[in-house]
Amino acid sequence: MIQAKSKANGASQFRSSSVTENTASISSRTNMNIKIPITICFLMYIGTAHGLTCEEYLELPIEDNLSISDLQSMQPEDVVQCLLQLGKERLPLAEAEFIWKSIIKFYDGVGNIPDEVLGILHWVTIAITPEDYSNMTLSNIDVIQNFGLNYNLNEEQLSALATRVLEDFASKEPEDYTFYDLSAIRQILCAFNRSVIERIHPSSYREASIMIGKLENCNAEAMSGFATLAVQKLAFGPSEQWGENVLKLVGKVADFVPKQLNVKLGPQETKIAGTTDLQ
Repeated sequence: MIQAKSKANGASQFRSSSVTENTASISSRTNMNIKIPITICFLMYIGTAHGLTCEEYLELPIEDNLSISDLQSMQPEDVVQCLLQLGKERLPLAEAEFIWKSIIKFYDGVGNIPDEVLGILHWVTIAITPEDYSNMTLSNIDVIQNFGLNYNLNEEQLSALATRVLEDFASKEPEDYTFYDLSAIRQILCAFNRSVIERIHPSSYREASIMIGKLENCNAEAMSGFATLAVQKLAFGPSEQWGENVLKLVGKVADFVPKQLNVKLGPQETKIAGTTDLQ
């Protein structure tokens, strides 16, 4: 369920879906001095006349949850206008799919959706199909940063994203990736082939090692590629000299360092320069 974000203290405390009274029967009982709350009338009008608008959604109390039927009453232009708020929290797939299809409809095709919209999709990302990615161009680092977050995408979705990044991203080859590039690509790195990962410069890997070592659900092929980078002299130096602090920096990657390499847990910590702790 989408959680509504309140922008005014006087926003309505009722939802159109909760109105169950028959207005005709209420109006017939005027001798009982029953008054229909203004907010109920307002929300009944919203639901029957024109659907929920972005402004009305923003005025709902923060504790209210937007149902799929409420969401489906919104027009595409209102969905796009409220996209930042709608996609901020984790979404059920059905709601994410409705939002994504509304965006496509509003811009008349995936290829016409501007970067500033793609960059704020957040949890709507789970609804994007591999076919949709084939119609995108992912050259903007802010857009890639959105898709690089962990939305628990399936293998096909991540693979399609990896293809787009490798083909589109600022005309860069893996050898050119900086710490900032790796930080933006992030979870998509898990869909890169080992041979592609091993082309990344060891010093860039070193700077991003803390983030890479915390990646979730990264396959063995990708992590083995990072392990190859980790043992390079331009990363953390000879593995036999690694101390406990280096193992903490490389995180999960340490599990994929070839066993024949003697990685020690030495009592002395090796000072490592150039690492950045990006959560």
